[in-house]
Amino acid sequence: MKILLIISSSVGCYKALDFIRIIQKKEIDFEIIATKNTFQFISKLLIEGISKKKIYSELFDLDMEQNIGHIELARSNTHIVVYPATANIVSKFSHGICDDLASTCMIAANKPIYFAPAMNKEMWANPLIQKNIKSCEENGHFFIGPDTGSLACGEYGSGRLVEPTEILDQLK
Repeated sequence: MKILLIISSSVGCYKALDFIRIIQKKEIDFEIIATKNTFQFISKLLIEGISKKKIYSELFDLDMEQNIGHIELARSNTHIVVYPATANIVSKFSHGICDDLASTCMIAANKPIYFAPAMNKEMWANPLIQKNIKSCEENGHFFIGPDTGSLACGEYGSGRLVEPTEILDQLK
């Protein structure tokens, strides 16, 4: 098993650090893409320090793209996990938008993608987001969660990011 972990910019992205530790303990190989806005919540230095890996975030990284890096990242892994998956990244993917490294790799992938949603309860319940989720599922992708509970905004409801241990249990 080799996982491409895509970390998107949710307040819950700190849980991705725990997911990294879990897969390291299980000696599962992995690579990481973080969206640029992820670094508003956790630093690239912190992710690299914990993972001991290079963190990819730039679509037009000259060194990487000389070898068509976004295709290599999309194809060289057995599993792609988006943890956390924001309303933004799910919507971009469901509409085929490729405007950053994460979305471009997801569209270039030749395997199912596992999304772990994390968003406000009203965002999760929004009919547009539910339509995008249904579109992803109809195209062979999977959603793990969300959980119901206390949300970062202070509200209670569905939209809470599942715990990292649930992700490995759900990978098919």
